[in-house]
Amino acid sequence: MMKKLIVPILLATTAVGTAIAQTSKPYSGKASAKTQYNAPFTDVANVRTDLARIDATMNATTTFQGDFTQVAPDGSVSSGKIWLQRPGKVRFEYNEPNPMLIVSDGVTLVQNDRQLETFDRVPLSATPLNYFLKENINLAEDTEVTSLKKLPGQWIVTARDGSGQQDGTMTLVFDGETLAMKTWIITDDFGGATRVQLSNLQYNGRIDPRKFIMRDDGNRRDR
Repeated sequence: MMKKLIVPILLATTAVGTAIAQTSKPYSGKASAKTQYNAPFTDVANVRTDLARIDATMNATTTFQGDFTQVAPDGSVSSGKIWLQRPGKVRFEYNEPNPMLIVSDGVTLVQNDRQLETFDRVPLSATPLNYFLKENINLAEDTEVTSLKKLPGQWIVTARDGSGQQDGTMTLVFDGETLAMKTWIITDDFGGATRVQLSNLQYNGRIDPRKFIMRDDGNRRDR
């Protein structure tokens, strides 16, 4: 079982994420005689090729920084700045009044409530974020892909942990032309999901390494 996190970037609910998860079926590797628009795979014969294209695009991105918007379980919206450096490092800095700061140093994901002055830690490997923070992303090998929809203007990939150690699914939404990642949705087994949309991204620039260091002076809680 995946460790249940209180990290808000990982838990929430959206209609899009829930609908995709509910209609998904594991990829059998066999093309159907007639592809249905609402089927989990809209182009079954090219799934592995398409996944390889997505892997290559993500692997070519070593860093990015920009803005994010997050939809919470109750429908409330938060925003902030994101810095990402593969492998393993990410920082979500929320705008006020949200007091949260979330940082991964490549090994541990830490949530800091700056108002309560608390720190919650979980291994990065125990979170779905680990899949697209890896040095060499390979969705076909590292996950069980349950859906790949090629729609006008966007590709939507849904996957889950193939080892069975994590619950829920991860949905990644890519630009249909550039395959740049625009959104991710983490859905738990109860239908709850967090939707995070990215914008104003700058790619493959230098990021101050101190962005991925969380200084913890106390009130530490391990999950």
